[in-house]
Amino acid sequence: MEYSGFMLVLGGVLPCLGVGLFCYLLRLLLEFKAENCSTDEPHYVREINRKLNLNDVETERDLY
Repeated sequence: MEYSGFMLVLGGVLPCLGVGLFCYLLRLLLEFKAENCSTDEPHYVREINRKLNLNDVETERDLY
């Protein structure tokens, strides 16, 4: 039984895509775990605070 070229290409490409997707999701998981272990505040809160401090913005929180 002969396989078509399309089937041979699919047999080579699909495993590579699967390994790539697995590595990407593993990297996202490790980054997520590292962010959660560093501090109690979420990443977006740290990013907003960094931008506020960078631009010397005074907020209601600073007045207390």
